[in-house]
Amino acid sequence: MATFPLTKRPEVLVALAAMLPSLIGNRSGIGISWDSTDYIAVGLSMAAGRGALDVTGVPMVIRPPGLSALVTVGDWLTVSPDMTLRIVNAVAMFVVVWCTHRLLVRAQVRTVSLWVGVALVALSPALLDISTMAWSEPPFLALLLVALVIATRARTWPWDLVLAIVYIALFFVRYVGPFYAAPIALVAAVVQAHKSGVLLAFFRSATALAVSMVAPWLWLMRNKELSGFLTGYREPGGGTLLDPLRTLTGTLGSWLIARPPLGGNGGIYLNWADFSGYMKLAGLVVWVALIVLSVWFFVAQRDASPRVVVVAACLWVFVFYSSFSVYRFVYNEMGPLDSRMMSGVYVPLIIVFVVTLDRLVQSPRIARVALAVGVLVGAWHATTVVRDSVRYGDSGRHWGTEFHREVPIHTFARELPAAAALYSNEPQSLFAATFRWPIRNQYQYDQPALVDCDRRYFVWFNQSFLPDGKPVGGTIVYEDSWGQVIDLDRCDTDISRFWP
Repeated sequence: MATFPLTKRPEVLVALAAMLPSLIGNRSGIGISWDSTDYIAVGLSMAAGRGALDVTGVPMVIRPPGLSALVTVGDWLTVSPDMTLRIVNAVAMFVVVWCTHRLLVRAQVRTVSLWVGVALVALSPALLDISTMAWSEPPFLALLLVALVIATRARTWPWDLVLAIVYIALFFVRYVGPFYAAPIALVAAVVQAHKSGVLLAFFRSATALAVSMVAPWLWLMRNKELSGFLTGYREPGGGTLLDPLRTLTGTLGSWLIARPPLGGNGGIYLNWADFSGYMKLAGLVVWVALIVLSVWFFVAQRDASPRVVVVAACLWVFVFYSSFSVYRFVYNEMGPLDSRMMSGVYVPLIIVFVVTLDRLVQSPRIARVALAVGVLVGAWHATTVVRDSVRYGDSGRHWGTEFHREVPIHTFARELPAAAALYSNEPQSLFAATFRWPIRNQYQYDQPALVDCDRRYFVWFNQSFLPDGKPVGGTIVYEDSWGQVIDLDRCDTDISRFWP
């Protein structure tokens, strides 16, 4: 009987091993942030057949439903959202590392360069950061690398259909999907032109891209009908194009030295001043190295070899998406070009550096120096990954920590009867501790009930982004320094009397 000898496929073993930091870092529960709660809530809502409704029961428009759909499937299979997302992130790391190996093999790099590049991805602190959170970035990055693997080789027409499906998935996982799909579609056309001719290759690629836009267009029209905006209301950052470019530079530097700015708590107001001097200097070094190596590579390598195709594809994705992100920050959305926002270009950048350096380094002496630098950077990143994965696994992250779950007021709310309806001035934070859906805020008291209930309770937090509108006249059934749990009577009584 035939067997599958893993020892003959070391890339599979390495990709399997790359799942471990994520699994270890999530062993106490996956990290949860504000947007994580909506991803999970939408998934549970869709599993119950109620459509894409967020934590508070409002139709979701600000985020796409792709990650939530995986939560839905997990719920149908009686797998908890926490466990579903742990599995998704671990599998995503497997796919990312395997695809990195395939692209480096296609680029015909030497064995040492190949495994240094794979190690830099498998043991990446930046990728550990996103793979220990309930975020859309891990599956998005996996889909992106799959698209690059397909697009950088000549193919038969069914693979263009596969690319179209991947483009659709990219959009429904993250709204920026089309701004990755477009440059990849151009790469796919150029590569295919050598086999099919220019006209047919561009027709096939353009058709795949156009077909992939139908479902996203329908979803955007749904969003516009519900909210008046294609992807929900977003506030532009303003300023000049230099501001996001500087933030991007700091982000590149933070990747190199494996340290996030502000301890990873930058938020939407992250700016150049929040990066340390080391990060700024490292970012400038990355820019100089990237420009010099890229120019030298394309001057020295004048053919259309697979090596050139891979570097050009990865570099084009980086340039296209980065340019779009810089423009978007100023004119459309105040989303800083931080590690999370730019995570899609992380692996393409590593591939560009590995392939160009592999081509540049010819003499044994320079090769030894380059290898030493690569090993030092890799060792530093690996040490950071081991440390962070153990730390994350011990304490959890953000609202996913055991401390957050076991806060007494959260425990009390979690133990309320299953038929109770919950309200709160911090619905997202409470949802992260209870996974009770929906949790309405104080301004939604007059909206119709989404599920049958026997009794209503308001969980009021003293520290809140919504400090006004506290109900009056209810019975306080729990109180501590964090806040109060207020009984708002049976669900068949008039709730408006608590907001006179």
